[in-house]
Amino acid sequence: MTEIITYRLTGRGVWGYEFFDMEQSQIGFVRNGLSSSEPVLIEGEGINWYSIFGLDNTIVPGTGRRVKDNRNGTEIFRIIFWQPGLYEVRSVAGESVQVEVRDGAYLFGLPESPATALTQRISEAKWVPSSGYDVEPYFRTVFYEDVSPGFQMMVLSFPALRFY
Repeated sequence: MTEIITYRLTGRGVWGYEFFDMEQSQIGFVRNGLSSSEPVLIEGEGINWYSIFGLDNTIVPGTGRRVKDNRNGTEIFRIIFWQPGLYEVRSVAGESVQVEVRDGAYLFGLPESPATALTQRISEAKWVPSSGYDVEPYFRTVFYEDVSPGFQMMVLSFPALRFY
């Protein structure tokens, strides 16, 4: 079991999340400017991704948001909206994970199976990193299985990428 704490950052012209393991080591981040035309940047262990999604897009069941590799532009995965509280994350290899949003918590896994990961909202943590931004503890994610760095970063970045 692995636990990650997400801290929300806000500052002049930027917002994002930073991810820290229980040893207080940063393992990645998500950042974006306040303009909807700017890409969301996602970085972590061997990961350098981006995603662009215009706020003027109509969101209906089946609408997808692509996440691409920043080095070569290839699609890594797509978040698909099915209904409020139900999403699918589908890799280009065809692998799929269901995401349910229940009472502000995110459950990641296969339908009718135990969750692989759970992200819950928090407001306190034992430690808060110093930063040039306003920083607050925001999520606690528990991975119940060993997962790849890519899967881990997909789960951690999902709240910043999902449709509202």
